[in-house]
Amino acid sequence: MSEVALRRILFLLLLALGLGLAALTRPLAPRVALALSPLTAPLPTLGHRLGQNLRAGLSALLERRDLYQEVRGLRDQVSALEMENRQLRLEVERLSRALEVRKAQAPGVVAVAPVVGEDLSGLYRRLLLGLGEQDGLRPGMPVTAPEGLVGLVVEVEARRALVRTLLDPESQVGVRPEKAPGRGIARGAPPDHLVAEFPPTVKVAPGDLLLTGTPLGLFPDGIPVGRVERVERVQGGLKQRAWVRPLVQLSLLEEVMVLRPL
Repeated sequence: MSEVALRRILFLLLLALGLGLAALTRPLAPRVALALSPLTAPLPTLGHRLGQNLRAGLSALLERRDLYQEVRGLRDQVSALEMENRQLRLEVERLSRALEVRKAQAPGVVAVAPVVGEDLSGLYRRLLLGLGEQDGLRPGMPVTAPEGLVGLVVEVEARRALVRTLLDPESQVGVRPEKAPGRGIARGAPPDHLVAEFPPTVKVAPGDLLLTGTPLGLFPDGIPVGRVERVERVQGGLKQRAWVRPLVQLSLLEEVMVLRPL
């Protein structure tokens, strides 16, 4: 038997076997379909729901990311507003102090100047201001703070000014008791006092507040200077010497008010 004839016989046998199996399984097909139908019916529904859930989850994730970016933007805006609010509050406080000086000490406030440096040596007690000639400052201008007198501008550059404070040994200030007539001269006594000399007829005692007077003509009248701590007689009772602690604490000053010169 040839190989071709053998292949034909095998083909016919397989065809007959296939037709026989088809004839046998055809009556069972509807039953199998009916049996499997309840089991396979939920699959399309589950697929549809799974797709919807995935779409909803993806949408929620995108919305969450957009919301996070929006929240972060709002936080940045709040931070910027808080910083602006702090700056405005500091500006209001600065202007309030200037107004307080204008009302209580002198009407001629030229500038509010930041304190950018201080000479704490034993020989001099001076402050360096962050404003200068370009800001209207000139030598001879009095310098004050809400607490009281600070000193006098003695040197000026374009953007800097040097202030000789009350505590400087070269400083001289005309002073008077707040509640008694009479005047004297106060000089700096580093590191933290003034020494004021009065005629013996002037009534001055510990605890008295000293204000600027007019003998030297450098400062407006009536600016607080300091409080008397003790009084002693000198030169055989021809003078009174008062040790005075200034009201202004130089080391705590952050800004000062510069006044018009007399």
